[in-house]
Amino acid sequence: MLQTHPELYANVVVDVGGYGIIWKDDLDLSCDELYANGEAVQTPFDGLMAFGDATLLWGLDENTLCKAIAYGKLVSGVDACKYGKQWVISTDAMVREYGLPKQS
Repeated sequence: MLQTHPELYANVVVDVGGYGIIWKDDLDLSCDELYANGEAVQTPFDGLMAFGDATLLWGLDENTLCKAIAYGKLVSGVDACKYGKQWVISTDAMVREYGLPKQS
């Protein structure tokens, strides 16, 4: 629909607090409505998580992941990347090297 009616989306803004979207206060869609009736969109960030989240889910120490990169068990730039001060890692790499998460 975006491709056929770009003017509909030109004036959309996120509602105060981020709980939905609004069009010039004429039409509002709540986050619940968007979740229930929205369409999932694939992004380049799907399947990535912060090291902190990975360590909680797999019951590891963050040092374990840093050492895995240093020793080549996890490949920097392929399995994990650093953005500023934050490391992110792919879920696929975590499952490959450490099995299924201990917590979910």
